[in-house]
Amino acid sequence: MKDFNEIYKQIYDNYYSELESLRKKAFSNSLKLICCTLIIGLVLPLIFLKEALIFTIFIVFFITTFTLALNPFGKKYNEKYKKTVITTLIHECDNNLKYDPNSKISSHIYDDAEFEKYDEYNANDYIYGKINGIIDFELGDVRTVDVHRDSDGHTSRTTLFSGLFSASTFNTNINGKIKIRSDKGWLGKLLSDQELMKMDSQEFEKYFDVYTSDKILAMRILTSDIMDFLITYKKDKKRKFEITLKNHKFYIRLHSADMFESTLSKKSMDFSTLQQYFDTLNFMCDLNKKIYNVLSEKNI
Repeated sequence: MKDFNEIYKQIYDNYYSELESLRKKAFSNSLKLICCTLIIGLVLPLIFLKEALIFTIFIVFFITTFTLALNPFGKKYNEKYKKTVITTLIHECDNNLKYDPNSKISSHIYDDAEFEKYDEYNANDYIYGKINGIIDFELGDVRTVDVHRDSDGHTSRTTLFSGLFSASTFNTNINGKIKIRSDKGWLGKLLSDQELMKMDSQEFEKYFDVYTSDKILAMRILTSDIMDFLITYKKDKKRKFEITLKNHKFYIRLHSADMFESTLSKKSMDFSTLQQYFDTLNFMCDLNKKIYNVLSEKNI
């Protein structure tokens, strides 16, 4: 695999000029659009409802939010950004992977990973294919929401998870279940059907809890190499992630803000942003390969 600096140079050379021009145009047009809607939102209520300050504030907020959400200039730029930059990053991570930004990973697959109960499920940025041409893999940007309605009929919404979720299918069926969770304490109550496992590595236990009904199986799979890999990523990137391994399925979810999205206020080739996208996807692919190799080598 190429070094990220090489990948970045390749993307920069191929797409920077076109994308940056499109971004600047979209950003300028967006500012003009927002200014117009703000003027309309402020002036009209003051003309017809001089004393309706609250209504004026509401109109300004609503129109600005609506304009940003449906911004046609930003949408066109984002589509081009994904088609060129993100597609290239994914291909460089593994050329067996394909990308469809408008499709999504199924909620049924997410449910099978046994993370949390939710009321609403949203997803996009679907990545799929075979890692190394061997491991069936799919990934998406996922957001789950809890919707609560109180006795007065008021509704509140709480985001439960936002980030990347991947699912893989291995040829090996482990006939068991292993759950690795970053949360400590209260989450154990939700995993009462599984036993908390004592690990050999005290450092690993600082960051993760392992729940399993088969401790011997878990010890065989969670080798020192894999534990070190998980610890290193957790410490270096300071990212929260969880894992479920059950039967012939392997699931990873990694908490993050929206991934693979462009931002008009940032340059199209912002180095740190692209490196974060690449490193995150690369971590999930590498972890799949490590788990697959352990299962194969130990004939589990």
